[in-house]
Amino acid sequence: KAAIRADGDRLAAEAGGTVEWSESLLDQVANLVETPRAMLGGFHEKFLELPAEVLLTSMETHQKSFGLRGADGKLLPYFLTAANIESREPALVRKGWERVLRARLEDARFFWEADCSATFEQWLDKLDKVIFIGPLGTMGDKTRRLEKLAASIAARIAPELSADMARAGRLSKADLVSEMVYEFDDLQGKMGGIYARMKGEGETVARALYEQYLPAGQDSPLPGNMAGVILSLADKLDNLAGCFGLGMMPTGAADPYALRRNALGVCRIVLEKGLTLDLADLLREAQAGYTGVEWKLEPAEALDKLMDFFGQRLRAYWNAQGVQTLVLEAAMAPGFADIFETWRRVEALADFSREADFEASVLTFKRAANIIRKQAGQELSGQIREDLLEGEAEKAFWTALQGVEPEWARLAEAGDYPKMLALLGVLRPVVDGFFDGVMVMCDDEALRTNRLNLLQRLVTTLGRVADFGKFQV
Repeated sequence: KAAIRADGDRLAAEAGGTVEWSESLLDQVANLVETPRAMLGGFHEKFLELPAEVLLTSMETHQKSFGLRGADGKLLPYFLTAANIESREPALVRKGWERVLRARLEDARFFWEADCSATFEQWLDKLDKVIFIGPLGTMGDKTRRLEKLAASIAARIAPELSADMARAGRLSKADLVSEMVYEFDDLQGKMGGIYARMKGEGETVARALYEQYLPAGQDSPLPGNMAGVILSLADKLDNLAGCFGLGMMPTGAADPYALRRNALGVCRIVLEKGLTLDLADLLREAQAGYTGVEWKLEPAEALDKLMDFFGQRLRAYWNAQGVQTLVLEAAMAPGFADIFETWRRVEALADFSREADFEASVLTFKRAANIIRKQAGQELSGQIREDLLEGEAEKAFWTALQGVEPEWARLAEAGDYPKMLALLGVLRPVVDGFFDGVMVMCDDEALRTNRLNLLQRLVTTLGRVADFGKFQV
């Protein structure tokens, strides 16, 4: 690899450009040659009229070659490849490579011209004959679902884009029946965006189509604009809702529809773009978009499995970032449908877990949570009878709790979880005093219930941030 890169950079500099290195292609080429010799070739400038994406893909796919860019960022009429030997007649070898590439580029030019003469409406008609996934209908059905789902997501986070996103959803899969994508399937989405721009659909629609399949992997780039974000979310949620409804969940050995990647893509987009969305609500809407499908799982059951699936993806993603499992379990216990809001709780709780009094706080509030958990069969109203508060410890607990609850609610509304956790310093001493001086499970039923209601109020209040019962200290 190093030899190819060094020779390639030198030859490119002599031609006045830089190599458009593709790491995956460079790995392939390095494995194909034992004694690599970089070679520079050229092609007719007329082919520069083709989109750069088409030229680069044609070079990479058919000739395992790299493109060159000039100082202005535009492609130059050159390509770089690697031969397996140092030829005695390099000019003859170069001419052979150029001849083959010219034929490939002529093909690409033919596909481009054919697609330029077609209309989106013609392509949309063809989508009704292209199967999506077995019982889930056609690609035409999918675009009609995405038309509604993308507009609905836009209404939540970018209302001004709703009309454009409906159009983008409708056109999202049109390029699948284009000549270019039929030849180069890696260009799906990108060609849709290029054709949309060329055919006058508008920049918002064009960018949405171009970026709809991003991110392509765990570390790959996200859509760079809100239109791409919305269409990408809609596409992935539609895929997940359909496959889970048919019971097509990934197994340890197989994930043929890339559902793990789809779910992780949704999580990354929401987290890295800071979006406030209700995941469960969106999945229900995606499910409702399907009509006439014989589901293997009832929608409610499929939704439960989907949420569990997303929970697994989030835990793995955050674990990889160094967040402790117990912190995640505690922070996710109140629910994680709002993924970004959940992350704010996770961050606050992770910071709190590094404070000196963390273990003492956990022991106190975990004790309260465990007592309430053991009363699972008893209905507790959370209503406190002040006439049954016997000692100073009970009264101090109730007074402190009443003082904290409104502030806790205000901070929860603002999502200020660090300040919420800071309030635990006010509660912990009085809760410790309550446990030290009061017999919660006393014989008197009225007193016992009142004391349990105090703890119930405490646990419910704390539960807006975390379930402290999940911690082990």
